[in-house]
Amino acid sequence: MTALSTNEFESSRFSRADADLVARCRRGDQSAWDEIVDKYQRLIFAVPMRSGLAEEQAADVFQEVFLTLFNKIDEIEQPELLRSWIVTTAKFKTWGIIRGQKGKYSPAGEEEMENEMANLKDAAPLQDEMLIELEQQHLIRRALAELEEKCRKILSLLYLREPAASYAEVGEAIGVGETSISPLRSRCLKKLEKILRM
Repeated sequence: MTALSTNEFESSRFSRADADLVARCRRGDQSAWDEIVDKYQRLIFAVPMRSGLAEEQAADVFQEVFLTLFNKIDEIEQPELLRSWIVTTAKFKTWGIIRGQKGKYSPAGEEEMENEMANLKDAAPLQDEMLIELEQQHLIRRALAELEEKCRKILSLLYLREPAASYAEVGEAIGVGETSISPLRSRCLKKLEKILRM
């Protein structure tokens, strides 16, 4: 599958769907709030968990992100970039907890937080590359959910399972011969890419 840039991800129909969700939330549509929680809970939890925070602290970050979103929903200037807003907010809340554990004050703003993270001697827990990877993984999982069951199973077994399944295992799981998996995999990847580019 051809790698997609962050800009291509941002311009996808997932971003348009986010803008619609924000508009519905602003109108007081509870189901839109439920959709946002369902859509982004895994991504939000991944940010503090990848930073080494405990599950309880990750749950606190999750709650704080949604409380902030609830309070600022009318102030979001680019609702189509909701995912980026959510990731940045989760990152900010996570960094606040990390600094609090070190007995430091929370950063005054995102720029100060980014500067401090960049100046850490060890690998920063929330490097931009990791966040891009998390966002892309999130979008790929959302796109996978739209594929038919056979493709979803093939790609999940090959790319999401640890360790990856062999072609023989995939063939057995979907009831076809091992030699059929390579062409099926290629077709499924093309379908996935088409969804991501829409």
